[in-house]
Formats: sequence, C-alpha cells, structure tokens
Amino acid sequence: MTSQSLALSGIGKRFGGDDVLKGIDLTVQPGEFLSLVGMSGCGKSTLLRIIAGLESPTQGSVSIGGRDVTDVDPSDRNLAMVFQSYALYPHGHLYTSAIT
Repeated sequence: MTSQSLALSGIGKRFGGDDVLKGIDLTVQPGEFLSLVGMSGCGKSTLLRIIAGLESPTQGSVSIGGRDVTDVDPSDRNLAMVFQSYALYPHGHLYTSAIT
C-alpha cells in the first residue's frame, strides 16, 4: 500500500444555525503525524468523521492522494477510523470483529 497525502480545503460544518467548523485548510503529507487537540465539543471528532466520509461537510473539499473524495462513500476512501468507544463485539475475538 502506498502512502497518500490528505488535503482539506475550506472545510466547514454547520449543525442547525451553529458553525462547528469554519474554513479549515490542512495538508498532511505521507510520513507526517498530526494530533488534533482541543476542548470537548470544539469539532475534533466532526473533522475526523468528515475525513473518513462518515459525515458530509457543509462546505469545502477532502482530497486523498490528489483525488477529491468529498462525495465518495467511506468504503471507497481506503482509510479507517478507530473510535474512542470502540465497537468490537464484547464476547468475540478481534479477528471476528474485524472481518464482520
């Protein structure tokens, strides 16, 4: 698997009348690491969900490896998200959870 860059351009997200994210521009090159730090409710998880395709941005675009994936299904983005409250089956094995 080859490494690909991630680029966010003008990402915004609105819930109701509230702008949760506004004008987020970010580029992460292959081999770089990034930490999102902020208070509870500031939009960290929302931004990650937008990158993973689990949430649609109100504005802006998401590109992976130079390909615009803003409207691409999460299963076609070639990335994964591990949730803080992981969703493994409590009485199964990791392998079973991963292939289910």
